[in-house]
Amino acid sequence: MFREKVGVVIFEGGRARTEVERRLLSVRKGVALDNAQKALSADGIDEVILATNYSDLVERADRLGVSTNETADTGKFHFGEHLQHVVELYELDSVIYLGGATLPLIRVDDFTSIADKLRTYKNVVVVNNVQSADLTAFTPGSILQHIDPPDNDNFLGYLLREAGLRRVLIENSARINFDIDAPMDVLILQQCKNVGPGTRAALNDLDMPNGHLIRALKVIERSGSGDYPELALIGRVSPVIMAVINANLKLRLRAYSEERGMKALGREDRGEVVSLVGHFLEAVGPEAFFSYLASVTDVALIDTRVLMSHLGLRLPAGDRFNSDLGLADRIENDWLREFTRAAYNAPIPVVLGGHSLIYGGLWAVLDEWGLLESGLPPLPS
Repeated sequence: MFREKVGVVIFEGGRARTEVERRLLSVRKGVALDNAQKALSADGIDEVILATNYSDLVERADRLGVSTNETADTGKFHFGEHLQHVVELYELDSVIYLGGATLPLIRVDDFTSIADKLRTYKNVVVVNNVQSADLTAFTPGSILQHIDPPDNDNFLGYLLREAGLRRVLIENSARINFDIDAPMDVLILQQCKNVGPGTRAALNDLDMPNGHLIRALKVIERSGSGDYPELALIGRVSPVIMAVINANLKLRLRAYSEERGMKALGREDRGEVVSLVGHFLEAVGPEAFFSYLASVTDVALIDTRVLMSHLGLRLPAGDRFNSDLGLADRIENDWLREFTRAAYNAPIPVVLGGHSLIYGGLWAVLDEWGLLESGLPPLPS
């Protein structure tokens, strides 16, 4: 009897140019290997493939029994075209794709469940996020030959749905919404117990300042005592995290959501990102902005990538990551250096990061700190 071949494809690559990027990379590699090991242990998975330009990662994956596809370290890499190549090379009928640092808390049974969906349903795309998927599973694998391959993975789920596949959503949880994109995500992951051995080893070797994050979380934790602190979320705020907070925490939430899907929809690449918060920052300057912010909330988590895109700043990872950690003196861009200093000198704890900070990462750490008690809301379609 013919059995469709289901493969897990993990991409992890790039170039770490600064010290903070190299620290983050060690964790990314640990997550990629741990997720490959989980996929190998899952029922219904026929092959696990890791595509990477890191030779040390290839060697470690080979020892685990993971198939490896070593890419050229030339700096010229097109995501969609290489995914087409891997799917065709390994003759995959169904594909579960995720990035190397995607979903560090995913479980073996999650892989089993997704593989079962791909074998049960036909012509479907399974995603973990409606706007910008970090995990995209689909069948048939051959559909990649009939679409214009995207240059980034966030857009893959959207394109496959537009190509005619029916979208199926993964059961909603903190673990399938948490992605590692920035240093603050790694510091949040340090707070979590259920990580794989490779990830834990990398986290134990990490030397990054986490005091600001802990102070912010301590303020949020006061919601358990009925103190009703005020929490501000600024950036690509999902209605899902708002529902989680409102269902579980005794606090007042101030959320300003803008530019969700800016990467997946190509708005960032086309220079179309517009932020009201960004306009306000331009009008009053960082110090006044954080003074105003401190007058209306007790703690703030800010997705700064929206602000950078609004200002047309195409900043290197080193600047972005050093800003997240509050290391203003290491930032080359003048505006970001001033903004970061003002944020870390604000009268309230202000935590800077990317999208995961105000969504999957926040959700995961709230769960880890025992602040979530009631049922979780469903993922909107």
